[in-house]
Amino acid sequence: MVAVGVALDRRSIIAKASRADVARLAGVAESTVSRALNDSTLISEPIKEKVRVAARELGYVPSMQAANFARSRTNMIGLVVQTYASFPPFSRPYFPALLDGVVIGAAERGYSVTIVPSRAGTDMADVFSLIRSHAVDGLVFAVTPSDYEPFLELIEAGMPFVLINNYHEGLSSVDSRPTPGMREAFSHAWNLGHRKVGYITGDRSFRNALDRISAFDRLATEFGMETVVVEGDFSRTSGWRGAARILEGADPPSLVMTSSDRAALGVLSYCVDKSISVPGDLSLVGYDNLYPAQDLTPPLSTVDNPISESGRVGAGLLIDFLEGIGSWPRQIWLDTSFVVRQSTGPARTGGP
Repeated sequence: MVAVGVALDRRSIIAKASRADVARLAGVAESTVSRALNDSTLISEPIKEKVRVAARELGYVPSMQAANFARSRTNMIGLVVQTYASFPPFSRPYFPALLDGVVIGAAERGYSVTIVPSRAGTDMADVFSLIRSHAVDGLVFAVTPSDYEPFLELIEAGMPFVLINNYHEGLSSVDSRPTPGMREAFSHAWNLGHRKVGYITGDRSFRNALDRISAFDRLATEFGMETVVVEGDFSRTSGWRGAARILEGADPPSLVMTSSDRAALGVLSYCVDKSISVPGDLSLVGYDNLYPAQDLTPPLSTVDNPISESGRVGAGLLIDFLEGIGSWPRQIWLDTSFVVRQSTGPARTGGP
């Protein structure tokens, strides 16, 4: 009888083992415990093994797994969409395209999707309220700024999630490589005789913008093209302003690339205002291949970013984790391509 009582007491103690207990036993920092148990490449194999041994000895279950076991399954995933005071998010074509993919990917696995608004610039209080209510099994985040810190609390709260069009070491994500599609765009431009190209960047607080300008710089060097780069933020307004800065110089380029189709819309508006013919005077290349790229005048040549497919794959990746399939975390990369339409033509000597 006494022996049983001792055994029960020991199980009770083990069940309450925390990450801090594992860290003390393994002789590492608490943050190292999380990274080691998530198989982060930042942690050496000997340290990972020390942490695993300590976790097994204490019967420690990482919080994410424990939360999943404790929570009853809803077969509902949440698509977290940042909201802004200046415009409704679904007024931009990116979000409906992503939602289509997430809904399709979830439906393929018998799950439903709910939209989770999260006010831009806040601490994701809306998201944590949803977590506490146990209304969803996991979250898919639409494009988010390249800041790792907001996601640490989600990891500690035990909420499974996947990033779309963003990525961080140690987090699961789906993103698209800009280089394949942009290389096709450069090759197309080169074959048309363009040797000087302008570029309007996206908002550099997002990895999308950083990756695209990095690819642009590499490819311009690879093709031996002269460049003019101005800052933008993906918006139509920044496209108009960027076009003014690029095209009003003494030796403007014969082609302009943009970080988004919305920015390309701004360039087209500038060209209409200034009576610049596209593609007669200036060729134009966008990025994303979202509506209304094909319906513009002229239809827009653009890098095809598989946004809907990213959503479908992201939903599947999250559900894989919920159902214990595959390793975690995982980063999945899709490839971009290039669509040739009527906004690009032979280079005109001397620019517009």
